[in-house]
Amino acid sequence: MSGSPASLSTRGIVRRYYGVWLVYALAGGFLGGVYPLFLRSRGLNQLEINSVLAVYFAVSLLFDVPTGAFADALGRRRSFMLGCLLRAAGFALYFVSHTYVLFLVAEAIDAVGTTFCNGAVDAWGVDALDEAGFEGTKHGLFSRISQLSSLGFMATALAGAYVGNLDIAWPWLLGAAGFLLSAITGTCLHERPRAAGSLGHRAVRSAMRAQVGAGLRQGFGLRVVRLLSLAEAIALGAMAPYWVEWPLLFKDGYGAGVWAVGWVFCVLAIGRMLGSEASARIVVVPGERPRLVAALTVATGLALMGAGFLAQRPSQTLVLLFLMNAFQGAREPLAQAWFNEEVAADVRATMLSFRGMMATAGGALGLLLGGYVADLRGIPFAWKIAGALYLLAVPCYLALRSRVDLTLEAPG
Repeated sequence: MSGSPASLSTRGIVRRYYGVWLVYALAGGFLGGVYPLFLRSRGLNQLEINSVLAVYFAVSLLFDVPTGAFADALGRRRSFMLGCLLRAAGFALYFVSHTYVLFLVAEAIDAVGTTFCNGAVDAWGVDALDEAGFEGTKHGLFSRISQLSSLGFMATALAGAYVGNLDIAWPWLLGAAGFLLSAITGTCLHERPRAAGSLGHRAVRSAMRAQVGAGLRQGFGLRVVRLLSLAEAIALGAMAPYWVEWPLLFKDGYGAGVWAVGWVFCVLAIGRMLGSEASARIVVVPGERPRLVAALTVATGLALMGAGFLAQRPSQTLVLLFLMNAFQGAREPLAQAWFNEEVAADVRATMLSFRGMMATAGGALGLLLGGYVADLRGIPFAWKIAGALYLLAVPCYLALRSRVDLTLEAPG
């Protein structure tokens, strides 16, 4: 595993790229279905559960761009490994916590760790492939990564659900061990030495501050980056409450056991995988990507609204949530590839972190609003509102219709 990315073949880079993402997804998947059930078992109401996750988004908002600059200045591998170690520490603290305040602290640690990982692997993979002579657009790669992540989440979410059926806290230990393994796997992300790596600490801090300032100026200054990031903020703000509400609806509303929630998670993950597979095979003619992404956004929002209207019918609700995940699974790789193709390589991690910063701001606000509405009027009503809010991302995509798009070819 020695050598720089340029000394590897594109096939070798892709294998490492996929492998690191898969192990990272396996680590996070143990909590896929039991996270809100664990917090509910510790006595938290819906607003408190949502506010714990909102802390995650709020901390991410503060750290996303600085940690992206850290990755650009000091190396993506170093950033990823540090983030995995912090996430392992956050999961371990969750395991021993029984109070609301400690949950907030653990979530904050996990959030800081996530920001060190956000964008680092993608930035490494995209830059390494470009250096190795990869040609063509990369939406197929992002689709495959989404599928691998979904497979990893499915496997460990199911395991975590069965373990959680015995003790709802044990999945946190499994997740901590998974992130330690992810940190070890991150050693394969070899890259060329960065200039900042030979500088002193003061020079590094100065370079990072300059990178953060430049990243914020470019992020807010470039119309396409600003609009695509705003669309992600709206989408995540509308969708984030759903993530911590559907397990509670199936367990409390429908009387399903913890193990059954794990199987529901797998059904929904299969929907995302199918959507990602469809996305990987889509051929988009020039100028049609904004309309396609907008159409998938409309379908996702309407499916979530429909689930809210039919929440008294478990089987129909599950079908609509399956479709919603399929539409979302198709939208995300297209939007992610679109964004990556709009930013320069030397600020890619910073720009990805800017996008993440915007998204997490929307997610934090959405969680607080969604938790309040769910406690006041119930989860089904909250989903009706969330589905309508999701549709507000559509104008951001359609505003970019005048841009000349690239022709996306199906992978071989």
